[in-house]
Amino acid sequence: MAHAMTSKRINVGDWSGWDYLPGIAFIVVGVLALMMAPLTSLATGIYVGAMLCVAGGFAFIGGLSHIKRGGAWLASLLGLLSIVVGIAFLYNPAAGAITVVWMIGAWLLVGGMFEFATAFTTPLGKGWLVLVGMVDVALGVLVLFMDPKEAFAFLGYYVGISFIFRGLWTVVFVGETHEISRTVREAIA
Repeated sequence: MAHAMTSKRINVGDWSGWDYLPGIAFIVVGVLALMMAPLTSLATGIYVGAMLCVAGGFAFIGGLSHIKRGGAWLASLLGLLSIVVGIAFLYNPAAGAITVVWMIGAWLLVGGMFEFATAFTTPLGKGWLVLVGMVDVALGVLVLFMDPKEAFAFLGYYVGISFIFRGLWTVVFVGETHEISRTVREAIA
């Protein structure tokens, strides 16, 4: 009697490690971004310019297609403005990258002031809101008053650090999700 060899087929889709790969990729790209901060800043300027052109094009065409409706002309004008700003970013991505940094600084400054003010109107988390507000205001002022060379380098480091933390969060989140899934399966079984 011939013995049939039974082999268990392994399905690549069953490997739970796939879930971790995006987080690992973010970490790797973040480390590379930190190692090449000026190139990262330049790439960010190009990316933002391209996105402004694409989004502006859609807004412009969408506004024109509904021009007889109220507010459609505003969408067209904002779309046109986005296209013009996007072209400026693409024409000089270094200046675009610096502009992004200064906009981040303005956002941190204004957002920090709002967080600080909100701390006095909310019953929970006052201490954290005061702290976050003060840190954001300080960072906003620091970033707003950076000279252009520092601002250009800052963006590359900012993107790199952001990617690393996003990757770490993703890996931890996936690990916790797998643990919860395993606990639920054991509880059901």
